[in-house]
Amino acid sequence: MEFLEIISIIATFLGVTSFSVVFTILYRSYVASSVAQIEAGKRDIQIIDGALRERRKGKRRGKAGAVVKNVLFILFLAVVIPVFLISLVNRFAGDRPVFGKSFMVVASGSMSYANEENAYLEERGLRDRFDRFDIIVLGAVSSPSELKLYDVIAYRNDQGVNIIHRIVGIEGAGEDVRYTTRGDANNASDEYRPAFSDVIGVYRGTHVRGIGVVIMFIQSWSGIITVVALLYCLIMIDRVSRKIEACEERRREQLMNAIESDEPTASSMRAEFRETIFYRGYAYRFDETGFLGKSELTGDHADDDVMLKVYDGAPSKRITIQTRKDHGKNGSKGKEE
Repeated sequence: MEFLEIISIIATFLGVTSFSVVFTILYRSYVASSVAQIEAGKRDIQIIDGALRERRKGKRRGKAGAVVKNVLFILFLAVVIPVFLISLVNRFAGDRPVFGKSFMVVASGSMSYANEENAYLEERGLRDRFDRFDIIVLGAVSSPSELKLYDVIAYRNDQGVNIIHRIVGIEGAGEDVRYTTRGDANNASDEYRPAFSDVIGVYRGTHVRGIGVVIMFIQSWSGIITVVALLYCLIMIDRVSRKIEACEERRREQLMNAIESDEPTASSMRAEFRETIFYRGYAYRFDETGFLGKSELTGDHADDDVMLKVYDGAPSKRITIQTRKDHGKNGSKGKEE
């Protein structure tokens, strides 16, 4: 591993790790803020409106969106995780077939078309070619007798580079066998003549077009670090966001249980939220619409140089609900939550 590659890996690790930590802190803060708003009643209108829509459409249809989201999330993980694991196995196995099969990303275009000087290709109808960045499936070979002239093989040359070319000549036998190989698009054979021990696998025509760039990235150290961080973030989001869903469900049950007599509409309800901040001798009053005004203090907190927040009623606030029976009359029925 070269020095620049080591530096690149370290930089990727530090950058991705820092992003994951910051993202986790921010997302957990967002969830905590959302839960606090739900418990304080600041989202009651949206919750009630959603509950009424579900009631009109039916519970099954109302939960269809959540089901679809979960299914898509599971399908995404079902695709990403196997590809990631296969890429890891393939990398650490040295691209050699595991359980009889392996795949390899095509790094060049030497097998993408037939060079006119390679007349044997047309004469024998050899069209098992592939393009750069395709993924090819390799089968394992256990003895030289399984390879024949014009097979496409993957081998590692004397420089440690993987080559995927066609056999155009065979000399010797057994352990002494040597293969002459050439890319279909090349007009000359490879200088290195691999032995059977250099062969990684044989190509039998199965390949996937165009996604090799992704696999090459996943197999790199930078890609491994990035994919692990991505999977962590996705799983973290799924687990932490369930706190919001659970809190909304509890609040929905509280609100719907508070509805009496006729079924209400969202427009006939309102949430009353009051907050007072005491600071440096003044009381600053807020409700759900924003800032109401301030007044000078003469009693408690008059000389405090500390900011205090006081909510009207219990921490979950007061909910005022008007049913159709009460709508248009003087007054309304209040419920403490």
